[in-house]
Amino acid sequence: MQKPHSTPDWTSNEHRYRGVIDSLREVVFQTDLAGTWTFLNPAWTDITGFSVEESLGRSFSEFLHPDDRDRDPEPLQKLFAGEVDFVRHEMRYLTRDGSYRWVEVFARLMHDDDGGILGTAGTLNDFTERKAADGALARRERYLTALVDMQQRLLATQDGGDLYGPALAPLGHASGASRVYVFELHRAQDGAILSSQRAEWCAPGVKPEIDNPDLQNVPMEPALRRWTETLSRGDVIEGLVESFPASERELLEPQGILSLLVLPLRVRGVLTGFVGFDNTFEARRWDRLEVDLLSAAAGAISMALERRESERALRERERRFRQLAENASDVLYVYRREAPRGFAYVSRVAHTKLGYGPVAHYADAELWYRRVHEEDRALMEQLLEAPEPFQGAPVVVRFLHPDGRTLWLEHVVAPVTDASGRMVAVEGLARDITERRQAEEALRLSEASFRALLEGVPDAAAIERDNQIVYANAALVATLGFERADQLVGRPLTEFVRDMRSPDAVRAGALTGERRLVRRDGRTRVAEVVSLPLRFDGQPAVVSIARDVTEQRQLQARLTLADRLASVGTLAAGIAHEINNPLAFVLSNLGFLSDEFSRSLPPGDGAAALQARLKGEPDLGEWQEVLQEACEGAERVRQIVRQLKTFSRPDEERVSPLDVHAVLESVAMMAANEIRHRAQLRRDYGDIPPVMANEGKLSQVFLNLVVNAAQAIPEGAAHRHEIRLATRVDGAGRVVVEVADTGVGIAREVIDRIFDPFFTTKPVGVGTGLGLSICHSIISGLGGDITVDSEPERGTLFRVVLPTPETVERAKPSEPDSRQAPRAPRGRVLVVDDEPAVGRVLQRILREHQVDVACSGRQALELLERGLKPDAVLCDVMMPDLTGRDVYEAVRREYAGLEHRFVFVSGGAFTSGARDFLASIPNLLLEKPFDEARVRGVVEELVRQRQSAHDA
Repeated sequence: MQKPHSTPDWTSNEHRYRGVIDSLREVVFQTDLAGTWTFLNPAWTDITGFSVEESLGRSFSEFLHPDDRDRDPEPLQKLFAGEVDFVRHEMRYLTRDGSYRWVEVFARLMHDDDGGILGTAGTLNDFTERKAADGALARRERYLTALVDMQQRLLATQDGGDLYGPALAPLGHASGASRVYVFELHRAQDGAILSSQRAEWCAPGVKPEIDNPDLQNVPMEPALRRWTETLSRGDVIEGLVESFPASERELLEPQGILSLLVLPLRVRGVLTGFVGFDNTFEARRWDRLEVDLLSAAAGAISMALERRESERALRERERRFRQLAENASDVLYVYRREAPRGFAYVSRVAHTKLGYGPVAHYADAELWYRRVHEEDRALMEQLLEAPEPFQGAPVVVRFLHPDGRTLWLEHVVAPVTDASGRMVAVEGLARDITERRQAEEALRLSEASFRALLEGVPDAAAIERDNQIVYANAALVATLGFERADQLVGRPLTEFVRDMRSPDAVRAGALTGERRLVRRDGRTRVAEVVSLPLRFDGQPAVVSIARDVTEQRQLQARLTLADRLASVGTLAAGIAHEINNPLAFVLSNLGFLSDEFSRSLPPGDGAAALQARLKGEPDLGEWQEVLQEACEGAERVRQIVRQLKTFSRPDEERVSPLDVHAVLESVAMMAANEIRHRAQLRRDYGDIPPVMANEGKLSQVFLNLVVNAAQAIPEGAAHRHEIRLATRVDGAGRVVVEVADTGVGIAREVIDRIFDPFFTTKPVGVGTGLGLSICHSIISGLGGDITVDSEPERGTLFRVVLPTPETVERAKPSEPDSRQAPRAPRGRVLVVDDEPAVGRVLQRILREHQVDVACSGRQALELLERGLKPDAVLCDVMMPDLTGRDVYEAVRREYAGLEHRFVFVSGGAFTSGARDFLASIPNLLLEKPFDEARVRGVVEELVRQRQSAHDA
């Protein structure tokens, strides 16, 4: 029988002592002789996550780390034997989340009043963080010691010796890795990046891989692309191999690698290789401290590589310098100022350039003093004796060649000092610039002709020196709106040319580009500017020539916009066609169902419907309402498609009488999303006649004006702002359309320029500055006028005046003919459409006739070959196998006369060829979705004509 848990013997101050114990951060415990917890304070839950209630009655060993349960029991045995008063040792206790905490255990024996042992009591003190800190510190010391050792070995490596081998062993011991290695990157003949192992250190018992041929010339693409990208950024590859991509595991797992760390080796910022650390005994990851310290080690190796590369490059530069000096076209020399005074080195080209070779220079220290022009002798002496003032600056002296010629030599000298800073020699370069000087002289003589040339050039031209205009021709003065050239002299050209680089940037070569010229009155012109360096009045300068291309760019912008609109139109036509096909049979089917339900509704004022509902019969009235709503929604889609079709037409120049209100409603529908968050749209339409215009272009104008009006109003206060569309007739009989808004308005200083090309008040990226310019051109081309009135913060009003055709009367709605049309005879109709549902719809619409449906042009021709003789043919324009035109042409060849009974149907997507075809024939075109009454009327007329012809 289990002994009941013993409980502590509290005094009368039990509550006070219990409060103290419960507030302790250390765990206070008691166990019985079997090691079962009999008391735990709340600190136990804080440390382990286990509650006191679920822990009491369980053995303390259940909560120990598995590796600590079998530890040496001798300390506890000594405690129970009375050999020691207490025990203190470190253990790992498990926590609820599966981890563990390091705990210092202090325990004493508990005795009863007779001295018998009841169990143990003591404390558990959590020192996990201190343990981790001590471990990290020790690990850091180990790594730092390895880093110092590695640095010493790197510094001790002789030039050309093994750089990697001495560095890897300290890193391997410090990191506890199974294997440490270095790979270098190099390129194959085809340019592919390869990697090859160059060095390796292995722990005892680990198989070396240095001789593994599979680790030489390993392609980095595509298997190790992630390594190349990551290491090139300076990041590391680290983790468990089992989580790596399959292509990487195929290379790593055969080597027995469970986890690895790879660090980049970079020389001057370029990835040249990597150093890696493998674990083959356990899948252990490296913590942040280890990664940082090993990264420092990789950096030290990279620095050693860079130092070795720099030394090799220095030696190569020295070799090349001597080779260059001996093959250079300029004379390189060293003049020694100490005894024996004279030339210490002269390049071989001196004989070709100066007429005296190196030997002649070495034998005669005064050679240059005798051969220099007498006016330049003092300057020559200063170059060789006291060159400090000229250090790095070119100095020109004249030299007398043995053949009698005078050479112009440009010298660049630098002093050579010893360790104490005393100048002992002069290094210099002498360049023959005789031809250049002669060219400069010729250039100065031609500058007068150059001035005359620029004055005669029709393009604007300016010459700048030190970022200031020193010359401006008459064309530039006129272009910028000035009266005299002296009004421009002394001012920077960049003051008038926007987006232009400074003259300093031009000196490297000619610069061309398109810039904006800003006139004196603030107006902007577009110009092609060419800038190139030259010498003017003997000094460096920059000439800039600007050709005004404003009108040309405006035309190009319009053509580009036209191309863009054409692309948008093609897209809109395609969308309209794809929508119209299903919309045709959706609308027709909905209409058919609505008619059928109308005929099926119970008669009366609704009582019959109520009785039918009480009997459980369907509510046909409610069904009809649903169908009517669906019809209304489909009709709205059809209206939207019609607006798209406005932009699907080519940019025709043809004008015709046009209803302005219909155009405005179309624009309002297209701009609704732009308007609704900014303002209320108000219509103030008057009684106006049609105007003579092109529908597509007029829609473009008003859409631009309405969108501009919306964008002039900030979002979020739509109830306080409005956009007003108003129409009226002026005194001359012209139609006036006003687009007004309550937006921010236009500043007075720029209102006169808003119709200029490329001028815009919108932020960069929002507008091109062409919209209003194009609108102005369109309205002017129609014979109308467009003006603007605006006040800042009060709003803007655009007024468009359009002409009206005098011979066109205002369209009046025709009264329906009250006479009953005679019923048409039953005829035979052939429907040709690649959309089967459209064929079924037309069958339903024309149910008074016998309708045959062909789902392709080829099937229609087969039906005709079998003897079908239709009274009317309804044929789709665009079909995948044979188009409507193909069917029409085939019928005209094989069945003459039948082509007159063709009626084409289309959803709106026409190719240019199809459009030309339809314009060249007299046949009717019915658009989808169908106007059922019109379809029936057209077919009945064709049937009557056919029947009349037969009767005759």
